[in-house]
Amino acid sequence: MKKAGYEFIEHTADVKVRSWGRNLEEAFSQVALSLMATISPNLDKIKHKVSKELKIESEDKYALAIDFLTEFLYIFDVEGLLFSEIEVQSIILKDNSYYLKALAKGEKFNKQYHEIGIEVKAITYSFMNIEEKKDRVQIDIVFDI
Repeated sequence: MKKAGYEFIEHTADVKVRSWGRNLEEAFSQVALSLMATISPNLDKIKHKVSKELKIESEDKYALAIDFLTEFLYIFDVEGLLFSEIEVQSIILKDNSYYLKALAKGEKFNKQYHEIGIEVKAITYSFMNIEEKKDRVQIDIVFDI
């Protein structure tokens, strides 16, 4: 199995994704890319014209994942931006809060050029799981469509 990646898992009504990486940062990066691939399936068509820094603070890892992904939905809805490169640079626990810092590169969605995927309404806690092992972190999550 690849060191980092994601796969779509069959789900009755929504989109279920399993993402993984060697650490929490890689797994979070992959789950964000899976969200982008749900919205526009061919990430190779998304050029790196715009960079966006994201900073998220949440009370636990689960809320951090939800808040992180919800921020991407917000950016897509408000600014029309899609990203094909997402690097979570750090996730730290400080004073009982988790802090995430990421850099995303992409461009404005163009329906004449980019593939149209599935509209994601929200990120859900249902079936969500973050499993951390010594050299692998796996995140299971469902996107409400």
